[in-house]
Amino acid sequence: MDSMDLNSSAAQPADSGVRVQRALWRHWGTPAGIYGTIVYASVVAASSGGASGRSDALHVLVFSLVSIVVFWLAHVYSTALGFHADDESARARIVDSLRHALFESSGMLEAAVVPSIPLLLAALGILPAEVGVLVSLWLTVLLLGLLGYLVFLIRGRSVWVCLTGAVVTGLFGVVVIVLKTTLQH
Repeated sequence: MDSMDLNSSAAQPADSGVRVQRALWRHWGTPAGIYGTIVYASVVAASSGGASGRSDALHVLVFSLVSIVVFWLAHVYSTALGFHADDESARARIVDSLRHALFESSGMLEAAVVPSIPLLLAALGILPAEVGVLVSLWLTVLLLGLLGYLVFLIRGRSVWVCLTGAVVTGLFGVVVIVLKTTLQH
């Protein structure tokens, strides 16, 4: 089973300016990273109903982080099983499958880092809880839009295609915010 890694030498263009974009892609732009960003935003939105104080913000942060770790563990497990089952060679071992799954799934955990910062600031009392939640959710929209843009840019698409990719990917985060607003108010 091949990786979705756009950093492989076969996909490397001569433009050195793309290296930063590829570095971002390696960490957050994997399918697991994009999925993790959407899942994390969804859990933040669902767990933040009525969050108004520091303890509420801490609850949202802890619940969201624990949830993403559980989703990550399930993703690692299912990826390891799928990778192991697809490999018919005698050398396919559980350790190899697990190593592959950990690499493929790492973006899911990394996706929670940036949106957790405003939640942490709210839990520390630096931001109001409602502001921390909203900033966290809008950061996921921004991250998703950036990832949608970069995946097409790395593949050499036109600016219009890149912008369309950004809008479509970012809309997943907007849908989460709209659902939060609609269902909790």
